[in-house]
Amino acid sequence: MYCGTSSTLSISQDISKRLKMVTQNCMWSDLFDDQSRANLEGGYVATGIISSLLGIWLNLALLLTNLRSDLSYRNLAFFTVIACLRRAISVVTHLPLFNYSESLKYETQDISCDISGFWDSFWSVYEVECLTHVCIERYVIAKYTTRGWPIQKNHYILYQGLCLFFASLYSLPPLFGVGQFGYDFSCQSCVLDMVLPATWQRYVVLAIFLLRSVKSTGFMLTMLFWATNLEAKYDQSEKLMKEIRFTKSVIVITIVNLLCWMPIAAIRGWVVLSSLLSDGVPFQPSVSAIQWAVWIHWVAPAFITIAMFLVDAKTHQKMIQIFTGGDKIDKVVKKE
Repeated sequence: MYCGTSSTLSISQDISKRLKMVTQNCMWSDLFDDQSRANLEGGYVATGIISSLLGIWLNLALLLTNLRSDLSYRNLAFFTVIACLRRAISVVTHLPLFNYSESLKYETQDISCDISGFWDSFWSVYEVECLTHVCIERYVIAKYTTRGWPIQKNHYILYQGLCLFFASLYSLPPLFGVGQFGYDFSCQSCVLDMVLPATWQRYVVLAIFLLRSVKSTGFMLTMLFWATNLEAKYDQSEKLMKEIRFTKSVIVITIVNLLCWMPIAAIRGWVVLSSLLSDGVPFQPSVSAIQWAVWIHWVAPAFITIAMFLVDAKTHQKMIQIFTGGDKIDKVVKKE
C-alpha cells in the first residue's frame, strides 16, 4: 500500500512539474490559475458525459432502426456520430485510469502538440463539414426534385469525400510548416495557433480560420435558404411533405449548433483579429467567458438530441421505441 501511494505521489509530482514546464511555453499561462483549470476540466468532463449519453441515444435511433435506410437520415448520422464520439473519447481519456499517461504526455512537447493539435483540428473540422453537407444535401434534394431529376446515390459518397478533404486541407498546413499548433487558453491542449505569425504565412492561417468558420456557416445558411425556397414549389404529396419536414428539422439543429459553437468561435476569432491588427499581445478574454464558451460548445450534441426528439416526428418515434426491438419498429414504420 505504501509503495503504491508513493508511486502515485511521484507520478502526480512529475505531472505537476511537466505542467509547469508547459505553461512556461504557453502565452496564456497567466490567464488561468490552477483552480480555474480544474473548474474548466470538471465542466468539460460533465458536459462531455451528458453529450455522450444523449448522443448515443440519438445515434442508436438513427443506426439501429430502419431510419438508416433513408439516405438523408444516414447522412445526418455521420454528423451526429462524430459529434458524439469526440465527446465520448474525450471523457474516457480524462478518466483517472489514464492519469499515468499524463506523466508521458509532455516528454516531447512539440511533437505531442503537433499530433494532438492535428487530430483535434481534423475531427472538429470534419464535424462542422458533416453538418455543412447535411445542409447542402437538403438543397440538392430540393433542386433535383423540382427539376424532375433522379436522385444520385453517389452524391452521398461525394459528401463524405468532401468532408474528409476539407478536414485534411484545413488541418495539415501546420504539419508542413505553414502556421503552427499551439496551446489553447488553458494551456492543456493544442489547437491551431490563434496568434498569427509575423510572416506572409499569417494570411494563409487567417484564411484557414475564415474558411473553417465563416465559409461553413455561410454555406449552411445559404443552402437551407435555397432549399426552403425550392420546397415551396412542392405539391402536397406525402412523400414531398416528409422532405419538407426533414428540412425543418435540419434548420432547427443547424441553428442549435451555430448557437452552441458561436461563443468559442467568437472568442477565438476576436483573438485572431486582434493579432492581425496589432503586433503586441492579442486580446485576452476573461476566464469565465472561456469556460462557459467551451462548455456550451461541448454540450451541443445533447441539445441536438433534444431538438430532434422535439421537432422530428420520425426520430422521436424511433427514440421512444429504440428499446422495444427492431422488428416491432419496422412494423410500425411500414404502417406510416
